Amino acid sequence: MGDPEAPPEPLVLALQRGRVLVWGAAAARALRERHRVSGVLVGTPPRRGGRGPRLPLQLLPEEARLLAETGAAVLVPPPDPGEGPPPAAEAARYAAELARSFAEQREAAEGQRQAQLQRLPPNRRPTDTPPAALPPRALLVQLPTARGAPTAPPPGPPDWGRPAPHWPHGGRPRHERRYRVYRDLWARGLHLTGGAKFGGDFLVYPGPPERFHAAAVALCPPPGAPLALGALVAAARLGTHVRKTLLLCAAPAGGGPAYTSLQWGPP
Repeated sequence: MGDPEAPPEPLVLALQRGRVLVWGAAAARALRERHRVSGVLVGTPPRRGGRGPRLPLQLLPEEARLLAETGAAVLVPPPDPGEGPPPAAEAARYAAELARSFAEQREAAEGQRQAQLQRLPPNRRPTDTPPAALPPRALLVQLPTARGAPTAPPPGPPDWGRPAPHWPHGGRPRHERRYRVYRDLWARGLHLTGGAKFGGDFLVYPGPPERFHAAAVALCPPPGAPLALGALVAAARLGTHVRKTLLLCAAPAGGGPAYTSLQWGPP
């Protein structure tokens, strides 16, 4: 039995071309409950009997970086597939699997068609119907969504200050500015999600987003850049209209973030 006082093992998160994906339901739940990281579901909903998106859970770059820097997660890039076409034996296995899948789908389609014909009244049921012609272009290809945990994770996180193929955010001023704000607000015990739908960088919640409404829209403008008065008034009015405070965030590289809250009020 493990030590109940021992910290949990770091989560293994898939890093690919700037996106960080969480494929396991247990890991997504642990992120929400233990680390106050929500992410957003980006999986395709089922065609029947389901509502809303499903796994995987995609994290903001700021969420992923915070988890890696605090030791709560390990970011693992995909294995190098190598160069050149796949071996002939592998290509042959893939073609055979496609042919087998197409035959099963054609048989299933014919079974559904026959079941529909049997439900027709006898006087309207055709006596002799040829099998349905299912063209190869109608083949449905199933993409595996399971991801096995790597046996040897990399020894350290990406170089945050330098862009890389799977971490293009490194060293970008906008990401660095947003991350300083995200890290500071998260350290204050707040919950944050993406704020693009309200014209901001983050939505700030006093508690779990599934239980609370966002209290503020955080906006992280570049330092020293002028803010147009019209855009500022419009952002404040929008925040007030949806019952949220506009939070202007200044995040200089050499100091701690500073915040100014704005609300639109009657004259």
